Amino acid sequence: MKKWWITVSALLFAGLAQAQSMGSLQVNGQAGKFQIFQKVKAVRCTIGQRGVCDAPVFFDLNKTQAVPAGSYIVGFENSIHPEIVTVDAGRNVNLYLERVTVPSQVKGQRIRVYRDFSSLVEQKKMYMTMFMMNRHFFRLEKENFGDLYLTGSWERDFVQRFTYETCPKIESYGNVSSSAAAVCKAWNTAKDPMGLRDLFDFASDGTLQEMWVTFPGDTFASKHPRYLVSSPMSDQDFVAVFPGVYKVQAEGKNMPAVSVRAGNVSQNDRTFGISLNAVRSFISLGSGDCSQARTWKTESRAYCTSDQAEGCDRSNAESCEPM
Repeated sequence: MKKWWITVSALLFAGLAQAQSMGSLQVNGQAGKFQIFQKVKAVRCTIGQRGVCDAPVFFDLNKTQAVPAGSYIVGFENSIHPEIVTVDAGRNVNLYLERVTVPSQVKGQRIRVYRDFSSLVEQKKMYMTMFMMNRHFFRLEKENFGDLYLTGSWERDFVQRFTYETCPKIESYGNVSSSAAAVCKAWNTAKDPMGLRDLFDFASDGTLQEMWVTFPGDTFASKHPRYLVSSPMSDQDFVAVFPGVYKVQAEGKNMPAVSVRAGNVSQNDRTFGISLNAVRSFISLGSGDCSQARTWKTESRAYCTSDQAEGCDRSNAESCEPM
């Protein structure tokens, strides 16, 4: 009888402790009818330990989801909340989606809405997810629409292979290319999300190039198509997304792409197009002079080509590429 009571007491205590460590998360909004999956994805990660994350939790909009207390990356339909979301025990956190409609200057029967990777806001989301999870946040594929959109766990995936598992072991492979060594150095020594900025070349058309190192130390640049937040829709429809910067464009040749800021994002988040080239030879400044450099690097930007770009003041250059 005594043993039975001890067992029951232990189970009750464990259940109470678990309940006390739980919080809840709710994402509010109305999905567009061309957003196919319509599920929130939340991943709890350990702050200060790269790659230490739980399995994802999926749940519906406008419904409270019990989750363990902690720090979460939260996404919906290939859009990502711009900040780490903290869930405290015993408390509910409400997040809100923003509605993006088609601007009047965009005309066409099939409209695409995708993340604007020329904006610093969307770039930082990429750095954040890769730094915390050591991989991309969503499973994406390009078979249906030509651009990257969500895919189910049973379907082909385009981005989950980019894990950089080679980099912690790169020195054991002997002589590797200088480009592989440089990419892995950036990956291995990053102390915060911005430390990964050398790995990505973000273009103004919504595409990006990711530098990836494979076994046994080969480097190649993988071009990512645009990151759609919905399947193609009509000009009378809308999408629901987390705060960020998006582009809206009709299908067809020479159709204009209109950038739209959704929610409370900085009005000064533009950055010049940067070009990441693995064979470039950057030099440490030391007491050198970068006043005539073609490209330079600051604490905020990996590749600067103009003093007018945010974070690209040449006087703050850490290193540069000679003319």
